[in-house]
Order: sequence, then structure tokens, then C-alpha cells
Amino acid sequence: MEIRENIILASYTTFRIGGPAKCFCEVESVDDLKSALKFSRENDLNFFILGGGSNILVSDEGFDGLAIKMSIKALEFKDEGGYTILSVGAGENWDYLVEQSVERNLSGVENLSLIPGTVGAAVYQNIGAYGVELKDVFESCKVLDTISGKIKDLYVEDCVFGYRDSIFKHEEGANLVILGVKLKLSKTQKLNINYSDLTKIFEGENPSVADVRQAVVDTRKRKLIYPDELGNAGSFFKNPIVTTSHFENLILIHPDLKGFKLANGSVKLFVAQLIEKLGWKGKKLGNVGVSEKHSLVLVNYGKGTAEEVLNLADKIKKDIWGQFGVKLESEVQVI
Repeated sequence: MEIRENIILASYTTFRIGGPAKCFCEVESVDDLKSALKFSRENDLNFFILGGGSNILVSDEGFDGLAIKMSIKALEFKDEGGYTILSVGAGENWDYLVEQSVERNLSGVENLSLIPGTVGAAVYQNIGAYGVELKDVFESCKVLDTISGKIKDLYVEDCVFGYRDSIFKHEEGANLVILGVKLKLSKTQKLNINYSDLTKIFEGENPSVADVRQAVVDTRKRKLIYPDELGNAGSFFKNPIVTTSHFENLILIHPDLKGFKLANGSVKLFVAQLIEKLGWKGKKLGNVGVSEKHSLVLVNYGKGTAEEVLNLADKIKKDIWGQFGVKLESEVQVI
């Protein structure tokens, strides 16, 4: 493992934005990671774990510490009764995992196809799409406690998964680094095609797990803009959750407003619709803007800065609050 200095982070993020890290290294094993953490302690440096860089926005000034690129790889399938346990390293590409699972006719992650990033970041974020979340197939993960130096296993109840949330995003899990993950995949094709887009595609059909993956890939490519086209970090905002009474008041003014009723009685709004209603879709401010394909995606037109992105996001948040009384939260982590 090599510690390098003043490495520009923009090229390690899908936003293509960000200044230099004071120090940078890539870890391919637990021993590498321990060495990197030791270096950060001995040099009194803060650190952060960098996965695929698909859900972060690095400041224009960069990071005055050690950026640790997680590259621990592993991919192993083990049969256990009617299921297969997939053990995978935190540095593996998420969609590669999905592809390999579908090739083996295993179901559970096909709805999560083509989500950018690494496996460790997928757990950190509790990624979700088309009616499925990572927690639905999560068995356990192996983590390193950066304070005690101990390695332990965490299970579903330990990870406190929520909507785009987990223990790793909070103080009680801030000292834990994900090393590897175990997912429980079904050998029988237990498909979830209840999401409206998939229901329309497969109406009257009996699709295979490969069919569902292909449908998700095609739909995502049609609706979303990917970093190879324009720099972005995917969905910038979380879908907001409001009380039933708030939602009922909103539809008195906006009868076409869509909402998804949750088990606890609250309602999840679709922030893309709110943004579109206020005319932000396709709008450009300086070198950044809102994607013409999907209003949840903020894009970098080539020379964008983190300051410009945050300014745009702030304007959208204020507009949504003023018009709907809804507070937006960023899904993207700012470094």
C-alpha cells in the first residue's frame, strides 16, 4: 500500500468535482486498511472511506486528511438449502454483483440493477429501487471498529436500516468500516414486479430474473443520466415523508400530487414531481443544472464546482419549502 499526497479527488467521483486530498491510498486487504488507519492516527489526520464516488460531493478545497479508496474484492456463492449466500468484498462493484447473481438465476437483487457504486457503499446507503431495498436481502456484514481495532459481524437488526439510511451514517456507527457483506439470495425466482414501471412492462407475462434485470437496466437508462454522459451523483435528494394531514392539504391545492402511503400512516412524496412542478427540470445555473431527463439528478456540465452544486441545491430546497412546506434532505454526502 502506497500513501500519496495531493491527489485530486474529482477523477475518483462520478460528479467529476473536488479538490485534492492531502493524502490518498488504496486498500486491497484488511491489513492494508489497518496500515492506512495507523498512518492517519500517527499523523493526526482525519480519514474517509471512498467507494465508487457515486454518492458524494467533494468540496472545491478538497479534503485535509487521508482519503482511503476501498478496493477489497471477493465474490463467493455458497448454497444453503433453498438459498445461496453471497459473500462479497466491500470494494466490489455493485452492478457486477447483480450481474453475477442473475447469471446464476438467483433472485433478490435484480431490481437493484445498474445502481453505481461499490458494495460497501450500497450497505452504507441502504440502496433501493423498484420496490426493493438492500436490507431485504441483507444477511450480515463484517466491519472493522477503527477505535478498538476489532473485527465483528453486524446483522440486520444491528444496522438499523431505514430509507437510504443505516447505522453507518450516524454517530454510533461512524467508527465502523465495512469490509465485506453477505447477502441471502433465492434459488427460486421470487420476483418483485409490483412497482408500476415493471407492472406495465410485464403485464400478463411470467418474466425470468434475467428479464427483470434487463427491464430495470433499460428503464434506468431511459430515465436517468449516467456519469459517462454528464458528471452527477444520481438522486441528489431523498423523497420526503409527510403526515397524512399535510398530504391531504397539499392535494387540495395540487390534486395531481402523487404520494405513497407507508405502513406507519405517513406519506412519501415523490420529490421529482415537486421539483418539476416548480419548473426546475432542465434548468441550468452556471456550470451546473438539473437534468433534463430526471429532475432528481443535478449535473455538472464540465466545469462545475461544489459551490455551484450546493448553491443550486439550496435554491431548490428553499423553493420546495416555500411552495409545499416540505423540507428536503440531501441524499448525497458532502465531503
